[in-house]
Amino acid sequence: MINAKKEAKALRIWLTCMVVFICLCLAGTKLLGIYTSQTVYDIFPFLNFNLKLEGEIFGWQIPAVITDNFSFIVSLLCIMLAVVLLALIIYWIVLGALKAQRKRAKKVLRKYGYCKEYFDLLERKRLKLSGTLLSAENDLLLAKEYCDGRCYDNAFAVLRDIDLDGFDTKLAADYYNLYARLFVLTGDISSAKATLELGQSFTSKIKNRSEVKLTEALLKYAEGDYSSAKAGFKELLECKPIETRVWAGMYLGLIYLRQHKKEHARKLAVALGNYKKTPRQSEDMLKLLKKIEAAYAIEAEEKAAEQPVT
Repeated sequence: MINAKKEAKALRIWLTCMVVFICLCLAGTKLLGIYTSQTVYDIFPFLNFNLKLEGEIFGWQIPAVITDNFSFIVSLLCIMLAVVLLALIIYWIVLGALKAQRKRAKKVLRKYGYCKEYFDLLERKRLKLSGTLLSAENDLLLAKEYCDGRCYDNAFAVLRDIDLDGFDTKLAADYYNLYARLFVLTGDISSAKATLELGQSFTSKIKNRSEVKLTEALLKYAEGDYSSAKAGFKELLECKPIETRVWAGMYLGLIYLRQHKKEHARKLAVALGNYKKTPRQSEDMLKLLKKIEAAYAIEAEEKAAEQPVT
């Protein structure tokens, strides 16, 4: 799902505009004489503080308009503060509800993995945001979740329906990169190459290209060019996004196993164990560990077979 604060941004802007409008109306209508201080005190008698302000401040004579209306100015400021607090409470309630939706989805994902209930929650959010300015970006995130859950057909279907018109350069780069990665994961190498070329005009303009480099390395891996893939994955072991770093490490571990460097793969797996992983990565990490364990078991069997029979 899209970030809760981003989803609540429209409400935040609307509430801010309403607060400013109400405060300006309160101040403006008073200056125009539409209401008096007594009118306010009749409605809110507890705001009549009977405060007084006289004399000078650092040698500056306080104007009569302030001294004569000081108590009411304070009362008016209290009303404005109440309006601001009401707007904040409304925003916090809505933001809390949006965050609760995401917490529920994360809880389901953590407990049951990429199950139907998890994707139903994401699809309900997609339906709610349909037709809004956030729809395309949220769909891109949904497609990524389908990709992580190995629901590749669903991911392709979501990507095909996305309207790119509202995307900035970063989102457009993410779109083409995810599309290309899906093609790699489904074995369509030629389409993956063509999609990477289509997205080149966007991916070349973004600062952090770690996701694109990961897809390029995955493409080399899928093509059997393990030397180039190895170099690409090694470069990403120091990149900032943890998720990308973990993917690079796991695929590098698979390459080490192919090269019969099981000790390198083991050390890498141990290092990756310290990183936070997505549920998909946790599943694949377990598979990698089993492969490493199997490699050591085979080596032990071979050594045992070489021992002379006594």
